[in-house]
Amino acid sequence: MRSPGRDALFLVPLLAFVVLFALLPVSVLFATTVSASGGLAGLRTTWESPLDQRAIQNSLLQGGLSAALAMAVGYPVGLMIGRYAWPGRSLVRSLLLIPFLLPSLIVVLGVQDLFGARGLVSSSVPPLGLFGSGVPGIVGANLLFNVPLVALFVATGCDAASPELEDTVATLGGSPFRAFRDAWGPPTWVGALAGGLLTFLFSALSFAPPLLLCGPRCYTVEARIYYLAQYVGPNGAGVLSLWMVALFLAPTIGYLLLLGRLRPRPGRRVRTRPPLPWRTPTGGILAAVTALVLLAEAALLAAVAYRSLRPVSGGGWGGAWGSLLSPAATLRLGLPAVNAVSNTLLFAIGASAITLLLGIGAGYSVAHRRRRAGAVGIVLFVPLLLSPIVLSLALTQFWPPLLGGGQYVWALVIFSQTVLALPFALQSIEIPLTGIPTDASDAARTLGATGWGAYLDVDLPRVRDGVVTAGLFALALGMGEFTATNYLVTLSRQYTTLPVALYNLYSTRYVGLQDAVAGLLLLISLATFVALSVGGRRVEL
Repeated sequence: MRSPGRDALFLVPLLAFVVLFALLPVSVLFATTVSASGGLAGLRTTWESPLDQRAIQNSLLQGGLSAALAMAVGYPVGLMIGRYAWPGRSLVRSLLLIPFLLPSLIVVLGVQDLFGARGLVSSSVPPLGLFGSGVPGIVGANLLFNVPLVALFVATGCDAASPELEDTVATLGGSPFRAFRDAWGPPTWVGALAGGLLTFLFSALSFAPPLLLCGPRCYTVEARIYYLAQYVGPNGAGVLSLWMVALFLAPTIGYLLLLGRLRPRPGRRVRTRPPLPWRTPTGGILAAVTALVLLAEAALLAAVAYRSLRPVSGGGWGGAWGSLLSPAATLRLGLPAVNAVSNTLLFAIGASAITLLLGIGAGYSVAHRRRRAGAVGIVLFVPLLLSPIVLSLALTQFWPPLLGGGQYVWALVIFSQTVLALPFALQSIEIPLTGIPTDASDAARTLGATGWGAYLDVDLPRVRDGVVTAGLFALALGMGEFTATNYLVTLSRQYTTLPVALYNLYSTRYVGLQDAVAGLLLLISLATFVALSVGGRRVEL
């Protein structure tokens, strides 16, 4: 029934992919740049550079502030959607994913539309214009991205809590506070801390917010590496990348360890959620904070939509959309807008397909030997530790010379998007697989089914939501990916995507066409979310 070691071969494609398109290029980059910089002396020189030190300090400051505030706001929202039962809970839990799935440039433009010069909010309340630029604006953009993530991790902690322990506390006469402290509260704290560490990593290595909302004085390590790679040379960028990996190694390991504690136990009894105590102070606070988060999301989307439809240069409402197909738009973008849309969709679909194939194959191996989940976690560790700029820099230094030029840039874009999506997509498949009982698949094999057949017919359907979530994350992250793609397409501008085109238009201050591209990108992102989350059960993290 269980052929020893044979099912482990299904991990080989995943391992080979990560080695070829992440680990090997990055290792070669680090080795060559350190050697070219003079070894340890070059490492010390980079560490002593004032601009590099400022970038590191900016990363720690922006990441720390964003993580602390995201945990403070996201924790009550997580309790609201994870602990209690109330009408519309599943819908709200799905809607919380929208900001994370939006392209980073859309969120940044939304912040500027709300709080920037002549913003919709700052025009009425001028003091709030503080959040339209600088560190407050960067932290605000980071919160829009990451508060929903913290909330969903806290909700996962609620699901991972032991119903038996909570029943024991109640049977022994424990108060609700005692039940929270000793039974169901600790897993939510683990979820909040995991979400906080992930928020810290995302915010400390953010690229678009400091680039567009502040400039060089607020550059993070990621933005500084991009500047060095573009205008100075790959050696300084490679050495600073090595320092970056060393600095953020501990938070990444901590996140993965905490994530392992949130895994559901096989055969665990499903807890019945109590109704939300609306009339108590606790229920009121949870509902108010959740409503504010949803209101902030709605305001962001409405601001970007309004900007794309407002009259520009004496034209009527929606006039900017008509310029997308004009010759002037083709001249400004460097390619027809239709080609930018097709590039965006094709790259994202390719990355999503590869991610699902690798995830389903690796899931078969995990379903047969649950302890292999640790090996998959190590594989996930590599892409999570690499920033998009480091990955794209390594790919451009490693593969084009071997392939004879930049004609395969399209493949590198797809592979980079796949590598960046793997840490999230694979968890959506692997974690549910480790939590389902094995009795049904064992029975199928007893009745003559092959191991692969039992996996496809019994195990995989039971984690269908995880598979859909993996596809959702890979597709949406691919369509919104800007940092790595922007660096890679410099080798061949014919592969420009919508996020890259939007950044180029923003840099040249071509407002009308920029607003139209932003609106089109927002429309595509929302349409993808609706298509993947409506029909059957809605997708949840």
